[in-house]
Amino acid sequence: MGARVLVPYDGSGPADASLRFAMETFPDASIEVLHVVEPFAEHTDAGVEDYRHRWLEKARGTANQMFEKAQAIAEEYDKTVETNWRYGRPGHGIVNHIDGGDFDHVVMGSHGRSGIERIMLGSVAETTLRRSSVPVTIVREQ
Repeated sequence: MGARVLVPYDGSGPADASLRFAMETFPDASIEVLHVVEPFAEHTDAGVEDYRHRWLEKARGTANQMFEKAQAIAEEYDKTVETNWRYGRPGHGIVNHIDGGDFDHVVMGSHGRSGIERIMLGSVAETTLRRSSVPVTIVREQ
């Protein structure tokens, strides 16, 4: 069985760069793109189940849009990617997915934010780097 590489993906420039890096660096690997949907609290007058259903549908739609973008990048390399999404805090969701999978490497963007936060390593990347059971490559958008 060939190498399996996980690419956490949030649709940002650094995430795109990390996916391209993974495609170029691991051309024979099976690549899985993971999007972690962060929970949030929002006041609503609708019933809890109705709200949960609407939020879940919106989260699925957002993840599917990101996966379409990731697949378009993969097609530039004549490849396809597996896709998966989880619900939870991104750093912990990524680490839990690594622990539950059979991955050989993780390639991820340095951050998914803009502005002054671009200067420092993002908290999700840092959490993943510190807690991952497999090697992690952090890619900075050029």
